Amino acid sequence: MKLNAQTEVLVDKLAIRRDIMTIGVLVRDMSGNPESVEIKLAVKFENEKETRILPLSVTDTSFDEKGNYIGYAIFDYELDAVFFRSDLNNFTVTVQAYDGNTYRDILVEGNDFNQVKDENEYACSLNQGVINIKRKKPVKIPKNNPILAVLIFCYRAMEFIIGTALIPLFLLDGIYVHFLGKKRRFMENTYGGGQLKRALLFAKWRYSSFCRLTMNRATIKKTFLNVATSVMSVFFKQEYILFVSSRRTDLTGNIAYVNDVLQEKNAKVLFWLVPGKTKYMTFRNFWLLAYRLARSKVVVVDDFTPVLNEVWAMEHRILIQLWHACGAFKTFGFTRVGKDGGPNQTSTNHRYYNYAIVSSSEIRRFYAEGFGIDVKNVKALGIPRTDDFFKESYKTEIRARLYKDYPQLQNKKVILFAPTFRGNGAGTAHFPFEKFDVKKILEKLGDEYMIIIKHHPFVEARHPVDSSVKDRVLDLSSESEINDLLFITDLLITDYSSVIFEASLLNIPMLFYAYDLEDYVVNRDFYYPFKNFVPGKIVRSMDDIVEAIEKEDYEGWKVEAFKNRFFDQLDGKSSERVADFIISLLEKGKK
Repeated sequence: MKLNAQTEVLVDKLAIRRDIMTIGVLVRDMSGNPESVEIKLAVKFENEKETRILPLSVTDTSFDEKGNYIGYAIFDYELDAVFFRSDLNNFTVTVQAYDGNTYRDILVEGNDFNQVKDENEYACSLNQGVINIKRKKPVKIPKNNPILAVLIFCYRAMEFIIGTALIPLFLLDGIYVHFLGKKRRFMENTYGGGQLKRALLFAKWRYSSFCRLTMNRATIKKTFLNVATSVMSVFFKQEYILFVSSRRTDLTGNIAYVNDVLQEKNAKVLFWLVPGKTKYMTFRNFWLLAYRLARSKVVVVDDFTPVLNEVWAMEHRILIQLWHACGAFKTFGFTRVGKDGGPNQTSTNHRYYNYAIVSSSEIRRFYAEGFGIDVKNVKALGIPRTDDFFKESYKTEIRARLYKDYPQLQNKKVILFAPTFRGNGAGTAHFPFEKFDVKKILEKLGDEYMIIIKHHPFVEARHPVDSSVKDRVLDLSSESEINDLLFITDLLITDYSSVIFEASLLNIPMLFYAYDLEDYVVNRDFYYPFKNFVPGKIVRSMDDIVEAIEKEDYEGWKVEAFKNRFFDQLDGKSSERVADFIISLLEKGKK
């Protein structure tokens, strides 16, 4: 099928074997300009109750003698992990491709469909270019049953107790097999190491084979949380709204803004703000969470919150993801399936959300894809913490405070350098400081310029600054809220940071220093082709940065369209819309 006048997309492989669906797509671009080609593909699975979008990444590219682009994408989808709240019995599959403005369905032709093969579990048919799939033997997904779960836990706990009592026998078995048994050579090949080590490892294998339940603190805490929440839920009315956050201890961010409105409306609100990993949380924290969950009907989180992943009682609560970021830029969550650092297809992370809140209708599909939820449950109500960007009094207050704290910034043209980190996460986060030479920029610009450096919180090292320009540079990486810094910024230099969405609300000119764009696309990627997406000029070197500043060539005309694309409402009332939505769900849940 023609995606546009120059690009053709062909589904040339589709097969199902043992609940694994393999999809292969061939892409040809006849423009003869490989630099302009950035293909984005996705696969939509849909049944009567759910719609699931999953990425389909191009894994192999080549160019013919005329410079035409040829790409191939292939991926194995685990069908049993596609839908979360409904059965996988009847569903449709549609391949989608981005045409530069939106994702379009790629209708499968008859010749392509001849390659669909499954002889055992599924029956496939083609209807107006869409693939219909039916499971020959219907299967229902099991529902969480708290009583059954407790019985299973008790049974496995007995296994654990008996297995622990049998540890001496397992040790004797390991010693016998290693020193006297016929499997001595097998153990040497399997375990390696010294004699005693091999015997101990064999005994450990015997023990783990006998016990399917590993009794550790994490298991005990999880069971305690589930049992306590379920029991207390019987005695309490669920009439509260509970805010849960594992990224903050104080009332800040989106939660704070929505809470202010809820308080004005006399809503009943509870909080559980405990940062850190679940395994390090105390039993007291779990008790407080269980008590507050038992009293709540609506639960609101502002980031990935794994402590709620396996709470049985969440089936009877409404879980809302009030995501902390604006827009959709770098890929996250299930969009990264199949890439380094991405989740497994069977992961339940994020998938318990009943609703997610985003800034615009434009990006609903991307959050649905990243969270693994239905696009109809992603609501474009706005990001509450951006409400301050529409309050002149707040802007004036922040500017006055910053100029008081940093008087050297007054009457200066302020350049804010705010890049994202490189690496796979907090443990490996870094930035190659040599790529941004502060001295080189300031020596070529007039004294009226000052630079503020604001690295990502994951980057712990500080940016080196030559002593000759130290009085014209402020490194505020560990001191100031980046959104506040935007109120005194005349030019933003970034690379792939989502701060561009907030900056667009203030119509700040931007430069995109994308010196490693191709590598970043391979390792992280974006929801949109980068070159056609960013609201400013793309630069590749320090000389390009200086030249753009000297000429004031920022391609600033892109900012207004960008802002209107990624914010549906520019009225400063997002907190009120979100609060009203939460209250409506609470009232509905009481009926």
